Amino acid sequence: MTVASPPPPPGAPAPMPPRKGMGPLGWIAIGCGAIALLGVLTLAVGGYMFKKKVVDPFKKNPTLTAAEYIVRANPELEVVSSDQEKGTLTIKNKKTGETVTMNASDIEHGKISFKTDKGTTVVDTSQAGESGGVKVTGADGSQLTFGGEAPKNLPSWVPVYPGSTVTGAMDTTNSEGRTATFAISSDDAVDKVIEFYEAKLGEAGLKVSKTTMDAGGQHSAIITATSEDDKRNANVTVGQQEGKTQATVSFVDKK
Repeated sequence: MTVASPPPPPGAPAPMPPRKGMGPLGWIAIGCGAIALLGVLTLAVGGYMFKKKVVDPFKKNPTLTAAEYIVRANPELEVVSSDQEKGTLTIKNKKTGETVTMNASDIEHGKISFKTDKGTTVVDTSQAGESGGVKVTGADGSQLTFGGEAPKNLPSWVPVYPGSTVTGAMDTTNSEGRTATFAISSDDAVDKVIEFYEAKLGEAGLKVSKTTMDAGGQHSAIITATSEDDKRNANVTVGQQEGKTQATVSFVDKK
């Protein structure tokens, strides 16, 4: 029997396929670099010119001004327009010709939006202090959330092990359906967690298969479950790490 390679460690999201051009996360980096940029400017520029050209403009909108400096320092980007009052910065990617307008005025409330000709992408980190959660809403209405809590409103056929602690999660919804992954940690034995998921997924009407492994004195298992119409799929990896039972639960719920 060939044993499949183990999936990423609990809580580690699967790599995302690269997109052409600068995706939303690329633009987000502009805002995230604002604080670091301030320190560099303070050390590199001094005297009167620093006060007149850097400190004074920052009194209106420091985040936007920092973002503008970062853009101007990047030869691949061009500042199309900047509005200190509205807190917006329109940027052009010289290689692709695409433009995006960044709204920095919402950053202090934990949100930032990016507007292109295809629509607006919003990144919401307002709940990050409570659960580490970040929510990204794309221009097409798709949503991606990730953080330290289990995905909300799980399908009835996807169980969370009783009494476990969720250590990481990623959840995305688009026109095709929903895909999510969450990792849990439990003090219960590995076999008990394996039996729970094997039983619950079977009770939900899915066809369940299991592959067990024993290596280095450690017992682990990979459970796969699929519905007859292939619209519901689940994969559960259970093992032990740092004296606790760890499990990663991934599922696809197609429309």
